[in-house]
Amino acid sequence: MKKQYLIPTILTIALGLTACGTKASNTQPETTYNAQRAKLDKGSGFIDVDGSVEANDTKKVFVDKKLKVKNVLIQEGDFVEKGQLLITFDETERNNIKRNLEKEEINLSKLKRNYSVEKELNKIGGSSNNSVKELAEEIRTSEISIDYYKEDLDKTAEKIESPVSGTVTTLYAQENYSVNTDDPLLELADLSDIKIILEVPEYEVKDIKLDQKLIIKPEVFEKKVSYPGIITKISRVSQVSKTTSENVLQVEVKPIESIPHIVPGFKVSARIFLGEDEPGIIIPSTSLLFDNNEYYVYTSDETGKIQKKIVEFKDLKGDNVIITKGLNTGEIFLTNPRESLTSGEKVTIAISETPGESPKGKGKRPQ
Repeated sequence: MKKQYLIPTILTIALGLTACGTKASNTQPETTYNAQRAKLDKGSGFIDVDGSVEANDTKKVFVDKKLKVKNVLIQEGDFVEKGQLLITFDETERNNIKRNLEKEEINLSKLKRNYSVEKELNKIGGSSNNSVKELAEEIRTSEISIDYYKEDLDKTAEKIESPVSGTVTTLYAQENYSVNTDDPLLELADLSDIKIILEVPEYEVKDIKLDQKLIIKPEVFEKKVSYPGIITKISRVSQVSKTTSENVLQVEVKPIESIPHIVPGFKVSARIFLGEDEPGIIIPSTSLLFDNNEYYVYTSDETGKIQKKIVEFKDLKGDNVIITKGLNTGEIFLTNPRESLTSGEKVTIAISETPGESPKGKGKRPQ
């Protein structure tokens, strides 16, 4: 008889364990809501745009006469220092000019000796005036030839050294080929004078003006370091973006301080600030919820008990708004609420005490 109850008992235990396991697996992890304490602050709207680094001044390197290239010591994209050797030329023509110059200088020396002797002979009647005059003319002709050889030697370059520190953006010269005076040997981007070109979408252009402040975040620093700048030029012609299909205006920006490790072609992001700072209770726009034609936020006490509060605000273009009514300084509010929350509900919150803090590299506004 005892054996008859054994199997049902085992089944009952197994079903109980299965039910416990199912209940445990259905348990949802508790949501933690980020929160901040409302305080008076200053802020303004902004727009985020992308752009690239360009050289403000490009140096083109030419020669003064047709020459044959011997060695090209650089490639496109190379960074070069001012005074660095870039190109050397075949020495044959230069050596020929040197020899001709030396021969003419020897000839001039001989003519001057003959002229001195001829003048002395002329004084005692041993030489005619025409002979003295002819030697004087030969001396002048020789001097002109020497000047020509010297000028030609100056034009016949032995080498090309970089006139600036910069990047070789274009290289035309090739080894064992001749180059002429009409075309540049190469082009250099002067890194001591760069500019940043930003692409501003057409629907944002109305908020942009000259001398507007911004922060520049180069991709080379993974956008973690910021540098101040100002808008120096706004294009009058719309064009299609290099990265998107939308129409943009190009805005030229000058960094206020030197930005290390950037070269023409590098990508940057920028945050352009719109207008002057406005005082008030500034909160993230993600804190706002909308229902029945009203905006509201959820406030909380220290224990996490939340309360729905209707608010009014002024929009700051960007990530923040200024509360004009409904939220007081010192109150705790959720920055990432869900619409499913209800007043009186108790939630877990993580309070950030420094909502306005923006360290360098994360969007600090230039003063």
